[in-house]
Amino acid sequence: MNSSSSIKITVISCLLFISLVAGLFVYTTIAPKELTVSEYKDIGFYKLVRARQINDFELSLEEGQYTKTNLSGAWDVLFLGFASCPDMCPMTMKKMAMAKAKLTEEIASEINFVMISVDPDRDTPKKILKYAKAFDKSFIGVSGAIDVTYKIATDLTLPFVPVVDSETKNYDMDHSMNLAVIDPSGNYFGFFKSPHDPEKMAQVLESIVTFN
Repeated sequence: MNSSSSIKITVISCLLFISLVAGLFVYTTIAPKELTVSEYKDIGFYKLVRARQINDFELSLEEGQYTKTNLSGAWDVLFLGFASCPDMCPMTMKKMAMAKAKLTEEIASEINFVMISVDPDRDTPKKILKYAKAFDKSFIGVSGAIDVTYKIATDLTLPFVPVVDSETKNYDMDHSMNLAVIDPSGNYFGFFKSPHDPEKMAQVLESIVTFN
């Protein structure tokens, strides 16, 4: 092999190596990555160090029961609120709908958005379902016994102050505005802290669905 051929081979090898390195750099730069715990926190999502099991429960849909089994097989975003809420609940539901609208169809199909009523005295399963679907036709509305709902709220660290057998029907309720995220195994994965930003919520949901 003459020196000219040797130089040519060396140059080609160097160019191939440089192309490989450049390609790897571009891939690692632009390839999607799961957000880190710190990045999640910076945009308002708190991922639990270890997913937490949820106790069995039984609530009601308009038709049938809603139990822990319903939380398996897909991601779930749970909001505990009530249909008579004058401001914060509809605002939160609207932001959930806006976040869903920012997701691709593929990602959105992996997530259930669920509103659980903390006000069963006024929110029948039919009423809370109608309320939830007013924000997005795919949303789910659930109601049930106040003690069962309270236990769920405790499991998810979404506290509220129960109102039972009130003498007036025009009462307000104190409750958490955070949103719990349940993984496809039915375990408590993390939560969105209020106030909510639809764009950041969508960013988080895309990350957790894609990489978990």
